[in-house]
Amino acid sequence: MRMKMLMRLSMAFVLAGMNATVSAATETEQVLASLQGYEWQLDRGRLAGLPADSWRTMLDIAQDTDQLDYIRARAAASLTAFPNDDVWRFFIQSTQDSTAVVSRRRGVDGLCAAFHESRKSALEAVLVPLLGEADTHLRVQTAACLQRLDTETSREVLAVYRAAITQDWEARAVSIDRRHAK
Repeated sequence: MRMKMLMRLSMAFVLAGMNATVSAATETEQVLASLQGYEWQLDRGRLAGLPADSWRTMLDIAQDTDQLDYIRARAAASLTAFPNDDVWRFFIQSTQDSTAVVSRRRGVDGLCAAFHESRKSALEAVLVPLLGEADTHLRVQTAACLQRLDTETSREVLAVYRAAITQDWEARAVSIDRRHAK
């Protein structure tokens, strides 16, 4: 009788482990499904319908080099709906450690979208050095985010940056007030 009970108990543990694996696979499938579609757009309502900790799965997908680039980009964009410390570190790493200019630009966009209200000072500290980067598009996106912050520091930094611009299109791009965009 005792042996029978031990067998049942061990079988229950095996099945419970399988349920956790199936549940994780289902969550990943749900998250991946939310990133599909020809005309995909960030839909915060759809994200709200996912499991509560789906941002962790989004983060895993955004960092998974085996995923298609557009899926990783969509996962990164979706992370802006979950402004927490792990998401902050992910976008910081994207802007500072990546050698791919597109990843750095997406990192700036993600930081600005997720943290422009909650971490203004920290965001300024991260963004200001990027105004000296060689990539003009990165500088323009950085300037747009700093303009959106609309703090005394960001206004001062932007005035210095604008005075140093040598390309006409860059000057036009950063003279547009984008504070209320998005």
